[in-house]
Amino acid sequence: MRANHAPVLLLISLFLFISKSLYNVPMGIMALIGVWYSCKYWKQLLRDPVIRSHVLLFFCLWLPMLISLVDAVNMRRSAATVFPYLRFLFFGIYVLHEIRKAGVLEKIRAGIFVITAFWCIDAVIQLCLGIDLFGFPYRAGDITGLFYPRNTIAHVTASLSPFYFEMIRRRSARLPWLWLLLLPLFIVILFSGRRAAWIMLALSCAGYLYYLLRLSGSYAWVSKRIIPIALILAVVCVTAIGTSQTLRDRINITMELFSGDYQRIDAATAMRLPIWNTAASMFRDNWVNGVGARGFRYAYSSYSAPDDYWVKNGGAQPTTQPHQIILEILAETGTIGCLGLALFVYLLYRLVKHGHHFMECYTGLLALFVATFPFNTNMAFYGSYWASMFWWLVVVTLLTASIGSKPEQARAVPRGP
Repeated sequence: MRANHAPVLLLISLFLFISKSLYNVPMGIMALIGVWYSCKYWKQLLRDPVIRSHVLLFFCLWLPMLISLVDAVNMRRSAATVFPYLRFLFFGIYVLHEIRKAGVLEKIRAGIFVITAFWCIDAVIQLCLGIDLFGFPYRAGDITGLFYPRNTIAHVTASLSPFYFEMIRRRSARLPWLWLLLLPLFIVILFSGRRAAWIMLALSCAGYLYYLLRLSGSYAWVSKRIIPIALILAVVCVTAIGTSQTLRDRINITMELFSGDYQRIDAATAMRLPIWNTAASMFRDNWVNGVGARGFRYAYSSYSAPDDYWVKNGGAQPTTQPHQIILEILAETGTIGCLGLALFVYLLYRLVKHGHHFMECYTGLLALFVATFPFNTNMAFYGSYWASMFWWLVVVTLLTASIGSKPEQARAVPRGP
């Protein structure tokens, strides 16, 4: 029974991303146990290559945040981000220590699939009936499902979609009807109206297609199975666009990105161009270590143009983040933060780059890329919600790597209570 605690807590924390902060409860429990393990078994833990890699990856992102505190524009707010961020270190140590069997990892993958499918089916019911299984209402152009009242379901499901695709591929030989479960996923992300989620899903599909080509080594094998599915999904998407005025309006606005006119492009990006210009100015003036993690909002007015749309309409703290991950890192943790991210990517790739091991870890790596695509405009990278999702994906990816560890490396520490 004790061996089941870690995967159960891990999947509960994933499910609770439907809320604004409840996922912190199971993640906090895991982090506290990780602290206890670290105090009692730290020498043995550091001999484990995967846990050691997790620690190095964590410090690649956390040390720049700590350094940014030196002259943070709002020390209190940045400190409230930097020090609680340590929970992700100990959360990962606990999970990577406890889960070392391939069978358990398969159950976690199945759990990710079931949770994602449940979210999407519930949201489609909300779209069709005007109310979901739990009584949450549908608002035109704003599908939420269990994530009500926040529309984050599209971003989260798009990030998890590589795991979703892979489980369908693995189980569809016995259960061909599983391919039908692609429809709720695509419908939810399409009807969410979130263009960032559209891009995330497109990246996931392209990356997964590459994975299939690498896996099979045959274009004919892939085309035989994927083309019919792609045609069905295309028909569903075209039908949805044809029947939804909200979707057509959103697509028409998006097409203004190619107009060449600044005002129209700005409108198409939801007035993000002034934010990006301000973030660039902030980086130029604080290029070493930035203005501090989550300090963007407090420095915005000092670096914005006099006629800035967000200052005029948002007051002294008009926007909480740059809505662009690279600009957020540059503005808040500077060049040090960007170098830390580059080192993180290099170390993670080095950990999983060899042959079959890389293919085993591919879906996790793809999910991480989709969640942190450099031009992503979704939630704040240093914000609690998306940082938690990011480290959840990191730990699951490292779990896949740890299953490939040598037997003598897999259990360096006695099991805790």
